[in-house]
Order: sequence, then C-alpha cells, then structure tokens
Amino acid sequence: MRLEELVNNNYNKLNENDLHIWKYICCNKRECCTISIDELAKKCNISRTTISRFTQKLSLEGFGEFKVRLKLELGVSNNFKSSSVEDVYQDYYKTIKDMKEKNFLEICRMIYGAKHLFVYGTGAVQIAAANELKRHFISVNKFFVTVHGEAEMNMVLETATDEDLIVIISLSGEKKSAVEYLKKVKVKNIPSISITKLSDNSIARLCDENLYIITRNIKIEGVVTCENVGQYFILIEILFLKYITYLGQLKKEDTIS
Repeated sequence: MRLEELVNNNYNKLNENDLHIWKYICCNKRECCTISIDELAKKCNISRTTISRFTQKLSLEGFGEFKVRLKLELGVSNNFKSSSVEDVYQDYYKTIKDMKEKNFLEICRMIYGAKHLFVYGTGAVQIAAANELKRHFISVNKFFVTVHGEAEMNMVLETATDEDLIVIISLSGEKKSAVEYLKKVKVKNIPSISITKLSDNSIARLCDENLYIITRNIKIEGVVTCENVGQYFILIEILFLKYITYLGQLKKEDTIS
C-alpha cells in the first residue's frame, strides 16, 4: 500500500501536527528521501517523537520504513519531468500491480449486498468510466444508476439509505461539489467507494473504500501535455473480474453447506 493510501486510510487518526508533517513531505519529497528524522523535525519545528508517532499511525515501524517507501514511490509522484512512452507503460504496470495486490473482498461484499447502486463521474472521462462500470455489472444482474449533475445527486441523497452504495469516480479527488456531496453522504451513513488517482485527496478520505489509478501529467518532447487516465478502464475490468470470482466463491460455499 502506497503512502498516500496509508494517509487516506488513517486520516481520522492524524492530528494537526501530523498533517503539517505530511504537507511538508509532499512538498519536499526528494529532500525527505535523504534527511534524518532530526533534520525533518527541525524543518517542521516539532519533536522527533512526533514524527515517529506520525509514521506509526500509518502502520509503519518508524521513519526509516517511511523513507524506504518514499524512495520507492518517488518516481511515481514526480509529475513535472518530461515523459516518455516508457513512463506511460510503467504507470499502467504499477496500476495493474496494485490491483493484483489489493484485497477486493470488502468492496465485493458492498456491491453484492447493496439494494441500490449509484455511480457518479466528475468529468467526461470519469462519466465514460462510470458507464463502463454499469455495462460490466449489468451482466451479473447488478444495475448501477449513473448520476448526472447536481439535481440528480440531491435526488439520490434524499432517497438512498445505508443499504445502498455510491461509487464516485474522480481524478484529483478534490472537485468541490463532489467533496461537499460526499460529506452529506457520510452524514447519512450511505456506504461509498472512491476511484481516484493515487494521492492524498478529500474524496478518498471521505469514502469507506478506495481504489486508485497511478497517473501523471504526460509531456513528451515538450509538445503535448495530457493526463494518462486509461487505467480507469483497466481498474474497472479487474474489479468486475474480482466480483465474478467472489460470486463463484459464494456459490461454492452454498454447495458445500
């Protein structure tokens, strides 16, 4: 599990000092790969014990393990260097690798047990991904209602209960209207799943379960700049295959019992 995901999953444990440390690290990742815990404590104007506790809240042994993970992930999070086709290959590879290692059991349970399923995409590509999610799951009698616009979002909010499920697909995870909507979803205790790029983002923190794509701004030969988002569709296909496997396991258990 990557550092951004650890922060999102343990966000409720973090206090103001922890968030200050994380913000400094996010702004100075390359530097933080090499500095000592004492140097980081001095730069953040806090104690080394506070930094140790921060890393332990992320289920890490200490700052040493944190630095090792940061070094491994640095290439993923550097969005400003010139890109190559090989970089794009690596993003796809890392997304698939993360999906292979991800435990989908709880997400499959949520989909299986939901009375009503809703999916909301925050932009054009995200809407296309939402429709792809809908297309896949209809073949196993799970119908996702695609939500378009604020009026439909509010309608879902009025009728949905804790027996339903909302999936939200975003890139940055910071679209203001979606964040405010999810705050209301959380108040109503409606289960939710986010699909965003791998980052410390508000939407992921507000949702019960998170799925991530690994992407970057692509700038090849200084000519074209765009965001690599094809992983949405790979992730959704893998999610569907995991769900089919889950159904097979349930059927096998029923046969045995």
